[in-house]
Amino acid sequence: MKALKRELDELRGPEDLAHLRTVIRLTQGAAVLGWALAPLAVNPVSILLLAFARSIRWTCVAHHISHKGYDRVPNQPEHLTSAGFAKGWRRWLDWADVLEPDAWDREHNQLHHHRLGEVYDPDVVERNAAEMLQPGWLPMPLRYVAVFFVASVWKWLVFAPSNRRELVDSREGHRLPPERDPHMDVHVLMPWNKYGREIWATSYLPYAALVFGVLPALFLVFGWQYALAALVNSLLAEWLTNLHTFLVVATNHAGEDIPRFEGKARGKGEFYIRQITGSVNFRTGGLANDLFHGWLNYQIEHHVWPDLTMRQYAIAQPRLQAICEAHGVPYLQQSVWRRLVALAHVMVGARQAPVLEIEDLSAVAAK
Repeated sequence: MKALKRELDELRGPEDLAHLRTVIRLTQGAAVLGWALAPLAVNPVSILLLAFARSIRWTCVAHHISHKGYDRVPNQPEHLTSAGFAKGWRRWLDWADVLEPDAWDREHNQLHHHRLGEVYDPDVVERNAAEMLQPGWLPMPLRYVAVFFVASVWKWLVFAPSNRRELVDSREGHRLPPERDPHMDVHVLMPWNKYGREIWATSYLPYAALVFGVLPALFLVFGWQYALAALVNSLLAEWLTNLHTFLVVATNHAGEDIPRFEGKARGKGEFYIRQITGSVNFRTGGLANDLFHGWLNYQIEHHVWPDLTMRQYAIAQPRLQAICEAHGVPYLQQSVWRRLVALAHVMVGARQAPVLEIEDLSAVAAK
């Protein structure tokens, strides 16, 4: 593992910056063309382009830059490093999203990555879904229907509030979050509590004002019908973005074949095993395929080495898979649609993730 990481580090170079700029240009071009077509009529092309831009700007661009994946690329401009991206006045220029960079860094980069599958992992799906999808009075078929409605608004209803909650609590001195009431995330977004006041002031209202207010209003010069069409296209794009990101993000670490863990990893070997067995890859390879999956189809490699570039993950994937096969470590790679089914089963309570007895793999960890 260490030898492969050294090889990957040596491959980091100008090609990584060129690749990142290509992805950024694709998102910017999709956004510009999507808004240009938006006032003409409510149309699927504009919706798809705007949704693509919003999804990829988060999952590919913001995600990997915030993980310091491009900090060591030669001649990298500061605004494309973790120290400068979406900071200060660049917040809405680099990453206009309902998710907040600082809150995302705390919840995702720190807690989720270092506490994967533990009680301190804020992204344990079955715990977060408990109140909404597992009440005893709701029939099982309706729980599966409810998964679709949760997916339709999940960034607003689940993910952004969870991010904000962890950031606020960390400011109050919690190095690790306390064991959570699994039913509280929905209440975090209410404007009458300390979490809700901040998220409405710094995230919900500014983002909604931009994408559902200011940008559609620009087309009022042509007539209210044009502005209305732009607004509807933007709203539908937001709905599609939620569905798309739910599909490729929420499915990475959930299923009856994805274990949970007791306590903290004991050493680097066990940490690697947790990241590998606690994650799942989707189909990999090809720019269009990787973009469709938001580059989260390399989730195993990403959890083992969070600070690689997108290009490095594509190089690392077959090498890491071969290492796992040689040492008997489970390496799960399946269709994202199959993983969606596995996720839904866990969310509604029909299946349960196992707790991995790490002693079963202790000999491998020792190696």
